[in-house]
Amino acid sequence: MNNQPNYYNIKRQYALKFFQVPKVFMTSDKYKKLSAEAKLAFAILSDRLQLSIKNKWFDKDGNIYFIYTGEQLGVILGCSHNKVNSVKNELKEAGLLLMKRMGQGKANRMYLLEPEITDNDIYGIDQLETTPNSSMEKAVNIDATTSMSDEGAETLDNTRFLKKGNLDFLKRETSDTDISNTKLLKNINTDSLETDTISDHEKSITEQQDAALFENHLNNDSIFTKQHLLDLKLLSGNDFGIFLTLQQTVLRAKKQALNAHKLQSSLFDLHDADIATPIHDTLMRAVQKVRLNQVNDLNSYLYSVIYTEFEKIGNARCIASAKAGYKPLFWD
Repeated sequence: MNNQPNYYNIKRQYALKFFQVPKVFMTSDKYKKLSAEAKLAFAILSDRLQLSIKNKWFDKDGNIYFIYTGEQLGVILGCSHNKVNSVKNELKEAGLLLMKRMGQGKANRMYLLEPEITDNDIYGIDQLETTPNSSMEKAVNIDATTSMSDEGAETLDNTRFLKKGNLDFLKRETSDTDISNTKLLKNINTDSLETDTISDHEKSITEQQDAALFENHLNNDSIFTKQHLLDLKLLSGNDFGIFLTLQQTVLRAKKQALNAHKLQSSLFDLHDADIATPIHDTLMRAVQKVRLNQVNDLNSYLYSVIYTEFEKIGNARCIASAKAGYKPLFWD
């Protein structure tokens, strides 16, 4: 056993310093095309925002800027003057850098701008952070009650949660683990035919099979409310395969939104009154947007709005718990 003191070492501390590149640069079509030099330049300039604050380089509106010549930028970024201009142009075209001329005799100002994040980007970043194994999990592993399944879950302090029976919404510790009981599914032989080559007769058979699958699912699913299932059926355009995918998207967004704040998602039953209604409303808003052709990627959009809704629900429950005088739920 090593009894030597575990000192903090100045060299190790400096070795651990690094620049941060936004993950959206790796997922968004808008930013993927940026060169590696442009992405690194953004990371370096972002790191120097604190220096700008110390220098009081911010305008009357509180917007932070930089005052650097081309040569100074070349030294900071470690590249030639021509490369500096090229990188600046890339960042400007991507909407990440704004130049302001301040008039004769005054140094120009450079404003670094925050990247834009869309619903698709949120979904893309989530997929990027999902391990290969977890992304291949079957529906039965989406939300197990025995574990939050996120990193560090085994150290969760369960005493932070209300005792069972303290509030009505914790009366059930149900598990939304099995969203598609395979015993309910019948074999559908599509034979790898392209959609436009399937005859009207075959389409009719497929529609009848889907109708039977929907009926079985609606009568046997215990995770979602009947209304939620009808909402998702409507959102899927009566396609049973899409319907199952949307169910998984809802459960994944629910779990990850709550687990992100150390709240165990299995304690949030979709049948609870404070959950059932807002989720129904959210799904119906999604249906309306789809009908108005305002959604490009349904899975990405649904993940984003359900994630946001469960953050609101989790926050509301924490506040209700505190007001009732119960042991507070953990919320970062």
